[in-house]
Formats: sequence, structure tokens, C-alpha cells
Amino acid sequence: MATHRTLLMCLGLPLFFPGALAQNHAPPGCSPDLDPLYYNLCDRSGAWGIVLEAVAGAGIITTFVLTIILVASLPFVQ
Repeated sequence: MATHRTLLMCLGLPLFFPGALAQNHAPPGCSPDLDPLYYNLCDRSGAWGIVLEAVAGAGIITTFVLTIILVASLPFVQ
């Protein structure tokens, strides 16, 4: 029973959690003193980190614009 569980962990972990594999060096775009857990976020060869940062930036800008619209429309609310 324990053998099956170990086999599933060995086969399934790299497929579902690619960040679980250890890297010895920091990829381009990452600081060498960064925790290896966060290498996927700053790796410039992986597009999803760039897309994630762009979506987060768009969310911040959208929040700022909606706050300005709310404050500007307050005098007209009865």
C-alpha cells in the first residue's frame, strides 16, 4: 500500500506542481538570493508570470479609476 502511495507522489507531483522540482540556479530575471519557491514568478522565459503581473497591474489601475469615478459622482447622489 505504501509503495502505491510513493509511486503516485513521484509520478504526480512534477506534473501538477512543476515548482516542486528543485533548481540549483536562479533563472534570468530572478535575484540569486530569492527563495526557489518564487522562481516561476520572475522567470522571463515563462509567459504566465508576465501575464499574471499584467493582470494584477490592470486590476490596480481599474480599482483606482473606479474609486475616482465613485468620488466624482458622490455630489450627484441624492
